[in-house]
Formats: sequence, structure tokens, C-alpha cells
Amino acid sequence: MEEPDRTGGQILELLRGWGAGGLRTVRLRSNRSTIWSITQRGECLNLHRAFAAAPEEVLRDLAVIATSGGLADDRARSASRRVSAWTPLHRELERIRGRARRSGRPVGPCCATADQVRYLRCMYRYLNRARFGGRLPAGVPLRLSARMKSRLGHMKPGELEGRRRVLEIALNVDLMLAENDGIRHDTLVHEMAHAADWLFDGEVGHGPTWRWWADYAGCESRACTTGRIRRRCPGTAVSRVPPLPLAARVRFESGE
Repeated sequence: MEEPDRTGGQILELLRGWGAGGLRTVRLRSNRSTIWSITQRGECLNLHRAFAAAPEEVLRDLAVIATSGGLADDRARSASRRVSAWTPLHRELERIRGRARRSGRPVGPCCATADQVRYLRCMYRYLNRARFGGRLPAGVPLRLSARMKSRLGHMKPGELEGRRRVLEIALNVDLMLAENDGIRHDTLVHEMAHAADWLFDGEVGHGPTWRWWADYAGCESRACTTGRIRRRCPGTAVSRVPPLPLAARVRFESGE
């Protein structure tokens, strides 16, 4: 028998009755990967929307997690493992991820301006021709992320109907600062090498096939750059559009 969908308020009432007295809010969200998180000094529990239909034993485990304020003890860690193994949660996560794959939209939020997006698309097309012989797909979603702390970029692999595809390439927005022009260029080639490695070799990570593509495309063939980047001031946006290489400029100015 399926459980009826509960609201965040109803779940809150249950969890507080099972010992999570410090909770003030439960929020249900349709995330692609986040299962739960505790914020506002333990007063707010963010849950994946799948938990609206969770059985009582799963909700009791969530109460244990909320009572401990996260994973502060062995009991809470055990509860978290059981929550993470709940099968309907994974079905819902895959459904949401599949919808994102079919849409062709970036996986996460993009902080880029329209001109910055245009710049990224032009650079991707230019580097695809110049470094990868035009082998990579033209329509890979590109975005800038303001959430990356230590990472400079990533390539998100995926599959659709048994065929490998690239869900997105994202770059740290700090790379748009003038002091980071060289590292930004190398980072984009680095992530495009990941795309080639996934599409043509079926591999992810920084293994031998990725290193082959990195050497082929002419970027630093190591997991982390040896360079240092300039960081933006906390709470500020980056609207700068870097200059394009001369070979790419004509297409950019023509709107291609």
C-alpha cells in the first residue's frame, strides 16, 4: 500500500513528535542529486520531494538525522545510509535526471550574462574546430557557476536511450576575471577533453584515455592546474566578457 503524499508541515509535525524538537521548517524540493540537508543552525530540513510519500520507518530515520543536527554520531550515520538506500528515492532522482538529459538545458543554475553565454558558445565552437577537429557535438550546454569553491570546471556525463552524451560543461565564474584569461582557456579545453573521453572512450576521470585527449588538444594533462586564480570579492557578480582569439572574433561579431 502506497503512502499518501505529505506536505512539509505534516512531515515537520511527525519529526518533531519523534524527537527532532529543534526543527522549525521542512522544505520539499525536486533536486537532481541532493537527498537532504540541514540549514539555519539545524532549524530547517531540506528534503527531496520523494520523501512526501516515504513510509514511517524512513521518516523516523530522518528524525534521527534531524535530532543529531546531521551526521554527528553513529546512529545518525546509520540512519542516513538507510535513507539513502530507499528505492523510490532513486527512481524519482533518475526520472528528474532523465528529464534534464532530454531537455538539453544546463544541469545547474547559470550566472552568465547573455554576452558571456555567447562568448562561451563561440569559444567552444572555435576550440572544437581548432583542437578537436570538430569531433565534439555542437549543442553541448555551457554555463558559468557561482557556486564552485575549489573547482574550476566540470563536464557532466549522461546517457539517453543507450547513447552517451554530455549534459553540460560548466566553468567557475571567477575564470572570467582578466587575471584568469590563460587558465580559463586551458580549463575549457580540459573539460572538452573530458567530453571527448566520455563520448568516444566511455571513460570519466583523469585516466590514460583522458590524458591522451588532453595531450591531443594541448591542455595541461593533469587533474588539477598548477596555476593560481584570482577570486572575485564575496557577494559580487562577474559581468566581464573576455576578448576572443582573432580566429574566433569574426564569427562572434556576426552572431554565429
